[in-house]
Amino acid sequence: MDIRQLECFVAVAEELHFRKAGERIGLSQSALSERVSALENELKVRLFFRTTRQVSLTQAGSEFLKDAKHILLDIEKSVSNIRHTADTDLRNIRVSGVDEAISMLMPRVLLELRKSDPKIHIQMLEIASSEQHKQELIGHRTDVAFVRKPCNDDLITSVQLNSQRVMIAMSINDPLSNAASLSASDLIDQPIVGYPKHARPILHDILWSSFRNIGAQPNIVCEVIDKSTLLQFVSHGLGIAMVPEWVRRIASPDIAFVPFETSSDLIELHLAFRKVGNSNSLDRFVEIVKSTVLSDRTQ
Repeated sequence: MDIRQLECFVAVAEELHFRKAGERIGLSQSALSERVSALENELKVRLFFRTTRQVSLTQAGSEFLKDAKHILLDIEKSVSNIRHTADTDLRNIRVSGVDEAISMLMPRVLLELRKSDPKIHIQMLEIASSEQHKQELIGHRTDVAFVRKPCNDDLITSVQLNSQRVMIAMSINDPLSNAASLSASDLIDQPIVGYPKHARPILHDILWSSFRNIGAQPNIVCEVIDKSTLLQFVSHGLGIAMVPEWVRRIASPDIAFVPFETSSDLIELHLAFRKVGNSNSLDRFVEIVKSTVLSDRTQ
């Protein structure tokens, strides 16, 4: 049984005339009769009484007509819905990413994007794991992701947006705040607000590897994920913290920042997206992100 057979049956059942029903759906009378007969043979039920002068529904045909109409209506709704979704998706961009991009970059990107397309819709997805961003792209659950490491394979590509130093955040009253730079050796006796590895793997690894290189362990007093929470803890003197340089832009004046001297440890920001199948809106989004970052570099 296929959709066309149902359409033929409904047309004959409503017209009760094969020629008129054929004209209605664009089939010859003989072709229409063949399709209806094939449907009856498949169902093993007679749907119509036929004479040379009259066509009428059997009891089974009358009952089947109700179901056939519902089936065709559901199919029509489904087709309409999926077409609407496809059209909407062209102007709907799902974005996931690290907090730097979401809080510092996305507001400006969205403002610029809406100048050319006021109806563009951006959906922000909260994803904690860096590796999960790539899986969400592959699974078509997000369209673009701001990540800390490059993603390049058969399906995904990425462009590097920037790189920045690692800083030590502390209260301005801390004696270390006047240092030109700091090393792990300078921090041995300091209480540290750290991060769980699953949430901030890069900073977590930099912190622990730096201490491991001098044969010591960091004095972690607590671990947090959110940067705002971390800054509050530092501001209240709970401990110092390792952060990317961009965090200076959201910190209160009572927090000082000193470069961590392992200059080879830079925090990178990359923009990852699928290689094929992207909408014009997404291509425009990528270009705006690049131009916004370039503008930041020249200022």
